[in-house]
Amino acid sequence: MSRPGQIRFLSRAAPLYDPVVRMMGFPRLWRALTRHAGAGPEVRCLDVCTGTGGTALAVADAGAPVVGIDLASGMLREAERKARESSLGGRVRLVRMDARRLAFRDASFPLVTCTMALHEMSERERDTVLGEVRRVASERVLVADYRVPRTPGRSLLFRAVHAFEYLESDDFAGFAAREMSERLEAADLRVETPFDAGAYRIWPCRVSS
Repeated sequence: MSRPGQIRFLSRAAPLYDPVVRMMGFPRLWRALTRHAGAGPEVRCLDVCTGTGGTALAVADAGAPVVGIDLASGMLREAERKARESSLGGRVRLVRMDARRLAFRDASFPLVTCTMALHEMSERERDTVLGEVRRVASERVLVADYRVPRTPGRSLLFRAVHAFEYLESDDFAGFAAREMSERLEAADLRVETPFDAGAYRIWPCRVSS
């Protein structure tokens, strides 16, 4: 599926997104990421590829002011509805924006999060987005995505379970083939000890001096 087609698909499927990802264990992932984010009223956060706002709302609920950006308008509408209904609208600002060209100054966010988005991109897009994430982050970055097994048997099972992602993503095979820590270090992010939340992994990073 092409990237524009993928964005259109996500916009149309937005009302069904939360019921599906709840079954996939995303709420546990959002909570785990938030616990390690160090979020608070003084920590301004940018949530890149926010989708329906799961991470953004969890971080805002911990007290942080959050800007969530995404290209899929339908997903942003769902995020806005959830923000209103949870009374977090005052802490969350949602903006349609391309993660490859973030319209923010260098080092303008102490905290940047990116949850379950990189696997959907092409290899070039992943590198570009991580470069932009690094540019706008001043202190910490947390990236969350699939935990890809490396042993042959588990790797084959992972491929079978995630057959849809291999079809839907611009380059899921490329995502699965390369270690996330290597990508993050290449983007000049200093990776701390990763930790797991169910089928997912979170990579906490510090911005390199």
